[in-house]
Amino acid sequence: MKKGSINLATFLIVGCLAFTACKKKTEDPEPEPTPTTTGGTPATGGFTWTPSGGSATVADSAFYYQMYNTIHAYKNGSANHFEINLTGLAVATYSIGSGNDLTYVMGTTYMGATSGQVNITANANNKLSGNFNTPLSGGSITSVAGQFVDIPKK
Repeated sequence: MKKGSINLATFLIVGCLAFTACKKKTEDPEPEPTPTTTGGTPATGGFTWTPSGGSATVADSAFYYQMYNTIHAYKNGSANHFEINLTGLAVATYSIGSGNDLTYVMGTTYMGATSGQVNITANANNKLSGNFNTPLSGGSITSVAGQFVDIPKK
């Protein structure tokens, strides 16, 4: 009788393990890539820049901080990073210098804007749009131009 109980218990444990071990995990669907139009301009909004002599690059992530009047954009993590600090984020043209700054980090190279301007063309519904064009110093890239469309507030 004892042997029968042990065999039955063993059979139930093995059966339960076999049944639960065969359960397969469902795969999460792949996220849809952000569509882009020709020329590297984001079709649904985002941040794009073109360095002198280069091709357009679309940022993986872009946002702004209202509290700090700062715009950030990233490509491949922090390998390519823009930080634009302005005296305000109202619709206006901001000249580089006099409290306004643009820094482009490419790998370990930090390039700063020496002049130029950043134009804020829209700031509504927690979305910011505009463009910029500026010479750079501190690296092999001598200038950069770009645009941002409906980047979100953080």
